Amino acid sequence: MCIQSPTNQPLTTSKLPVNFLGLSFLFALPLIALPVIIHLYRGRQRDVISWGAMQFLEQATTKGRSVQRLEELLLLLLRVAAVLALILALAQPMLRSTWFGSAIDREVVLLLDNSLSMARTVDGTSSCDLMVEKANDFIEDLSSGDTVHVMLAAGGGQWLSAEGIAADSDGKRQLMALLEEIEPTLDRANLLDCLQNVVNTEPHEAPASRQIVVFSDDQSRSWQLESDSAWRQLGSARENSSVPTAIDIIACGFVDADFKNLAVMQLEASRQLVRPEEPIEFTARVTNVGEAVSEETTVQWLVEGEVFSSSDLRSLAPNESTQVSARLQQEKSGKIAVTCQIQAADQNALDGQASVVIEVSDQLSILVVHDFDDGQDDKSAVQLFAAALGYEGEQAQEWHSVYRPELTTVPQLAEIDFSKYRAVVMLNLSELTAETQERLHAFVRAGGGLWLALGDLIDRDTFNRFWYDDGGGLSPISLESLVSVDDTNTPPGSIHPPDRDHPATAQLANTTQLDIDQARLAEYWQLVHRGEGEREVWVLLEAGDGSPLVVENLVGDGRVLIQAFPLGLQWTNLPQLKSYVVMIHDWLDYITAPAMTRYNLEPGDAIVANVPDHALMATARLATPAGQEVVLAASGNDESGLIRYTQTRLPGLYCLTFDTTGKDTILPYYVARDTSESRWQPLEADDRSQLHELAGLQFEGDQMDTTTSVANVEPSPRTKPIWGALLLALVGLLVGEQLLSNWLARHRSGVAVT
Repeated sequence: MCIQSPTNQPLTTSKLPVNFLGLSFLFALPLIALPVIIHLYRGRQRDVISWGAMQFLEQATTKGRSVQRLEELLLLLLRVAAVLALILALAQPMLRSTWFGSAIDREVVLLLDNSLSMARTVDGTSSCDLMVEKANDFIEDLSSGDTVHVMLAAGGGQWLSAEGIAADSDGKRQLMALLEEIEPTLDRANLLDCLQNVVNTEPHEAPASRQIVVFSDDQSRSWQLESDSAWRQLGSARENSSVPTAIDIIACGFVDADFKNLAVMQLEASRQLVRPEEPIEFTARVTNVGEAVSEETTVQWLVEGEVFSSSDLRSLAPNESTQVSARLQQEKSGKIAVTCQIQAADQNALDGQASVVIEVSDQLSILVVHDFDDGQDDKSAVQLFAAALGYEGEQAQEWHSVYRPELTTVPQLAEIDFSKYRAVVMLNLSELTAETQERLHAFVRAGGGLWLALGDLIDRDTFNRFWYDDGGGLSPISLESLVSVDDTNTPPGSIHPPDRDHPATAQLANTTQLDIDQARLAEYWQLVHRGEGEREVWVLLEAGDGSPLVVENLVGDGRVLIQAFPLGLQWTNLPQLKSYVVMIHDWLDYITAPAMTRYNLEPGDAIVANVPDHALMATARLATPAGQEVVLAASGNDESGLIRYTQTRLPGLYCLTFDTTGKDTILPYYVARDTSESRWQPLEADDRSQLHELAGLQFEGDQMDTTTSVANVEPSPRTKPIWGALLLALVGLLVGEQLLSNWLARHRSGVAVT
């Protein structure tokens, strides 16, 4: 759509017969005096020198003077007209005249709903098919004086035509070809935002009227009915528009047909990070969002288009939900998208599937930081922590976790790149440098995980100054004092079973299978709030007397765990219990989970990927859910070689492909849809009345309201650009001037002058 803001509008006034787009060129009009000045200069009185033979020529000269003056005057007029034509052509005049007809020039905006609900199909015809059919009929009835723009409603509005398309025979064919390519998406439509966009946009030229035609089904969720004030503002903007504006609604839905639809409303993986051949459980919640009892069917589970499992799906009553599950053991490493797909012939197949991205990897590095000599104690926190992961130091045992510990000390942190690790675990550390502290903070903000276990080497004042930092640091809570427990069997010396609601403690809370309730504490740091106005923090573990032992902090995209006691045997017997291994794995899963949220996104979240070390070029190809392929390049200013893509309003599966040696590297990203769009909720008569009263919307079939219609706009003369004709006239004037001046010179002197 060719658009100009109010501050950049062309200087046009519809009441004048002639308007100029380049008004500033009219300041050159005084230049038309140049030919007159030259003419007067050449014809000025000269000194007369008498000579004898002149008296015989006076009579002939007097007789030819009147003809010569007429010839010179005609030549002067041609030159003045040529200069005038050039100046006017540069000023780009627009002429309004009944010579061009007396029809209404309209700007027509077609707003087409391509949301998920438009995929509803009854008897082989979808709402989208009805929309295209009705839009084609509307286009056929347009006059050649209309200019048409097309916008898609899903994702907040997307223009299909950058420039207006004239509704002549060629333009109509072009518009119909655009409509044939429209397909429903997984996104929802925000018709309010789209209408605000159109109404508040000034047209490039001043048409006699503007008509906005919305083609949509009766899905009330697309209309944002709860936003009364925004609709009222839209109505005010429509009424105060520079041109008469009407908003007409043409329904394209199935009002009388019963809605039949099964939808995958949620898909989860028991873990998003597993080793090859390690089983992983997937659970999908399927809901009958229709109005009739569903039939028995099956659910297929797919990886890269290949079915690896099937589940039976029983009959469901309206609004009834059930869960289906599948187990996968993936051999090869990498990021994979697992899809759950319902095998049912209902009215909307688009929401009958969902995906989730998991990572299969044999080893993921985590950085384990310590500040003491491991050789002094064969049961040190470092050794116990590594053993829980299946490692002896950094050497993997026959069984080992997907997390591979890399050991380092505090002085070595200055040379370590934190971005290579999924998480950093700090065991009883001492003071860090300010530079290391800031890099660690940046690592967490970018989605990294941090687990800090406090011991006897930590300094309280240093911790409160740098780690707590008045509530703005990595720790959400400050240190008060070191608590020593005389009797570990008393409440202060015990660990209370944690809450089942938190994903990091769901397994630890099961005291029938685990023994967290047998853990005892001889010492721990007291974690306290400094002020009453501080925000609440989630406590993962607490002592029997309610003292917080492990608290969580969310910093940027990352997660931080602050633990009030070490992970060794110095202050607790926890490493001797079965709960120790479970706790370490579950908490590592939890703090590294944000890394996987980079692949499971919400609409609008950015796709971010590092260029692989073995990539042939720092570019990638991105396949979108709409079937488009976008070539992306790493930022030239980004040393880490990051690929970024932010246009993810459209839900669905995105695939990022890097050209690498041997075989291409493919990274899947899944953008979740809004599940509320699956539930059919038609507009009621009261809803239509509300939208009409607030914003002047005119629904098809309702009695026409003359206050909101452009049908009664009086015909006005059409406006046509005439600078093309002026340029042709300029060429003709220059040719005529040349021919006349040449003829005059030859006639007077008998010599052809060029």
